[in-house]
Amino acid sequence: MSHITLISKEGKEFDAYFVEATTINAPGIVLVQEIFGVNAAMRTAAERWASLGYNVICPDLFWRKEAGVDLEPSKPEEFARGVELMQSMDEDLTVADLEVARTWLARQIGNVRIAGLGYCWGGRLAVRMAADTGVKCAVSYYGVGREQLIPATPASVVPTLLHIAALDSYVPEPVRETILAAIKDKKGWEAHLYADCDHAFARPVACMLMRRLPSWPKNAHLHLCNNTLVKSW
Repeated sequence: MSHITLISKEGKEFDAYFVEATTINAPGIVLVQEIFGVNAAMRTAAERWASLGYNVICPDLFWRKEAGVDLEPSKPEEFARGVELMQSMDEDLTVADLEVARTWLARQIGNVRIAGLGYCWGGRLAVRMAADTGVKCAVSYYGVGREQLIPATPASVVPTLLHIAALDSYVPEPVRETILAAIKDKKGWEAHLYADCDHAFARPVACMLMRRLPSWPKNAHLHLCNNTLVKSW
């Protein structure tokens, strides 16, 4: 694992966390942060996905506002800072940075078998990556605002897996129904709903939630990525 430097499309430097897979010719994941920066949870997630056979890059997406953000969501003032940073972002530039990360990873690992995977805000951006970057598939964990994005996303975009928490106040039932209706015409898209789970149920350091979380999200992710990325060989 290491910190590497990427060059934005404007020629400016920004950082990313990179964890190499232990197997050769492994596919890759562009891991998309929550609103708390590349913090302990994201670094742990990168290491976990790498242990499952993926080369993982997690870029710092807040660098245009504040480089090196590392927030603790359990602290109200840091949570509020994360929301403030997210709301100040230019999403198109952020997606461009994610494509820079994908391009770097493709060169680094010598193949283009790369997925986009994100949590919360990153879950929204993973949907954007499916439509607007060169990833071969995408995985969105409890993404915010997906009900606005998905209906406008072309049916031809790459396969995408949506994880939805039944108790998530950001995704009440009418919003869920909008999302589920919108994916029906998209080939390779599917959604998994988790009863008794709330927002952030898959955050690696959310210990109380993770202890009772079934293995379905990981298994579903592996099924989608293994099938899609192998076919992209």
